[in-house]
Amino acid sequence: MRQASMAAADARRIATSGRTPEEHEDILRSLESDPEGSRSVRLDFESGDFAGWSVRRLPRDYSAVIQSEVVRTGTKACRFEIRPGDVVSQGLRAELRDWYNAPFEADTWYGFSTFIPQDFSPPKGVGIVLAQWHDQAELGDPAGKPPLAMRYLDGTLRFTGAFSPVASQDPDMRYVFHEIPNVPHGRWLDFVFRIYWSQKGDSTIDAFLKGNSLFRFTGPLGYRNQIKGPYFKLGVYASGDIEGPLVAYHDNYGRADSFEAVDPGVDRYLDKT
Repeated sequence: MRQASMAAADARRIATSGRTPEEHEDILRSLESDPEGSRSVRLDFESGDFAGWSVRRLPRDYSAVIQSEVVRTGTKACRFEIRPGDVVSQGLRAELRDWYNAPFEADTWYGFSTFIPQDFSPPKGVGIVLAQWHDQAELGDPAGKPPLAMRYLDGTLRFTGAFSPVASQDPDMRYVFHEIPNVPHGRWLDFVFRIYWSQKGDSTIDAFLKGNSLFRFTGPLGYRNQIKGPYFKLGVYASGDIEGPLVAYHDNYGRADSFEAVDPGVDRYLDKT
């Protein structure tokens, strides 16, 4: 009787959270598979597979393809594509997720390279998320807006964030940290972020592009009620309807404890003999 009552309570929490049972199963897996003390990883696709990534947000065979034609360094990078109808979790998306939940009250460094093709042209007014740090909801709880996201909108690359005491899709504070108007197409953009996620006080973001300071932020970030820190996703995610395929590339994702360890512009496979 007690187990049935607990199951019914869980079902009610899921129903009121606005998330599907499949999404909650993914949350459970992520909470259970938090890496055992490992704060460093390099997921650069050179292995030729998606080991280390969650692939649940890839609805089609073409959603994410490891290829060798467009690469930052080494011999492989990932090509992401969405087409009309590629709906996952109430959005058009093709994303890979790093399972890791960042610790609070500590620095975590992230690095990755992004390539926006020359013909990348979403409909006017439709935002495209290329990378994001998403809050980690507990089973049955709603999620909020990403505490940090990299969004393409009408030719401008925007870095946005959100804060509220409790996770919400309508947070108390919305941020636009920085904008890059007329962001370059047809070339690799190397990003590095140092993020101090805080559940108690101010968080800090130091962002770099090609080794140069891009922006710095200090202030409340994310959601105080959440136990786990944010996780990282990259790919292509459309906030509205699109008229045809959209393709972008990512390479050399790393997470560690220093700029040097995650710098995506370093060819770590270069033969120096």
